[in-house]
Amino acid sequence: MKKKLMISQSIFWAAAILVVAIVEDLQNVVPILAVLATVALGSLNNVYKKLT
Repeated sequence: MKKKLMISQSIFWAAAILVVAIVEDLQNVVPILAVLATVALGSLNNVYKKLT
């Protein structure tokens, strides 16, 4: 379970880094990063609740 969590978190944050690198319009970067961060933290929270 911990390995899956690590892989999914790595994918979420890699996607966030790629979005910043790819998107040229900086006005759109912040909302996309906010969504990706929310999804990553929500996923982390769900797994944490299952483990405890």
